[in-house]
Amino acid sequence: MSEIHLTVLRDVAELVVHNVPDNPGIAADIFGALGAKGVNVELVISSSGDQHKANIAFAVKDSDIAIAKASLNELKDTIKFDYVETNDEIAILTLSWHMLSGQPGSGGRLFRALSKYGVNIEAISTSLSSISCMVSETQIDTAEKALREEFGIE
Repeated sequence: MSEIHLTVLRDVAELVVHNVPDNPGIAADIFGALGAKGVNVELVISSSGDQHKANIAFAVKDSDIAIAKASLNELKDTIKFDYVETNDEIAILTLSWHMLSGQPGSGGRLFRALSKYGVNIEAISTSLSSISCMVSETQIDTAEKALREEFGIE
């Protein structure tokens, strides 16, 4: 296995856009508007909902919460979503290494390590080379310790 990296992001917030129409172009509108205002999105999680609606959750830096929420509210009449929920008491851990997707059981190992320490995962996002978990800000130090121990990260 190649070298494993652990990144911890503190001072981030989650925004959830509820009941977004599940149509092409909606994500482009949302994230295009955020980018135009200089808001960098750290993590995106989308889930399908009922009746052709979806929820889109994402994380931004705490300092960008107000501008992100204002940007979304400017789109509300155009996109026709229900409301935006925010949570500024989260943090994100990302475990990454080359060819993670070729390592069966990596996710199970990560989730088990967090569970062993009583860390609840609020959201998960994966790619070919990383697994990111959103956790409560109050549990970030414990979560970091659990993953460093499990994966032998200094």
